[in-house]
Amino acid sequence: MLESASSFSLVYTVSKDLWRALRGRRRTATPEEILARRQQWKSTFEREIWRRHANRFRRDAIIRDVRRIDHYPDVNDKANGISPWFRSDLVGTYHKGILVGLRWEELKRTDHPDEWRYINYKSGENGDINLLLVGRIPYENIENVDWQGDEYYPLPHIYCHFDARKREPYESLAFCSENRYRNELPSYVEVVRYEQVREVTNKFRIPTVF
Repeated sequence: MLESASSFSLVYTVSKDLWRALRGRRRTATPEEILARRQQWKSTFEREIWRRHANRFRRDAIIRDVRRIDHYPDVNDKANGISPWFRSDLVGTYHKGILVGLRWEELKRTDHPDEWRYINYKSGENGDINLLLVGRIPYENIENVDWQGDEYYPLPHIYCHFDARKREPYESLAFCSENRYRNELPSYVEVVRYEQVREVTNKFRIPTVF
């Protein structure tokens, strides 16, 4: 009887470990832990972003995956998925985290007023609007920051957990308009979700690398 119970315990333990592996690398945190992390980083990032804006400093930063920390500074162009580190602009904050600017993109409106797609570069098509692709990274996905950087990139290195959407650091991506006001930080207003642009672009069968 004891041998049977021991065998069951072993099977249960192995099954539980296998289930955790199949679930992937996504972390779980209590509401209290999330709140603590947001309080830890909120004022720090708001102060640093304002300091850079007021002094007209560069906005770029290096976003790094803490689980692949030793992959830096190597670059593997043939690897699938998101790179273990990449350069972006630290453009602002929102109620849950930081905003990073990834690239500017020309988009074209379809016959539907709320539909946007990538332009067809091969045909020389022009866009109707130029928007910034913005990634939203929650504070709880940020593990640490080296504000000074290193000999390769003397920029802030923001160490994140890449376990949000599609094993990326963002909780969401959106194309945003940039609104600038005198002596104030630029604001970024969502125009269209990234996934929606991809879906519409595929519907029109327009080739794209993104």
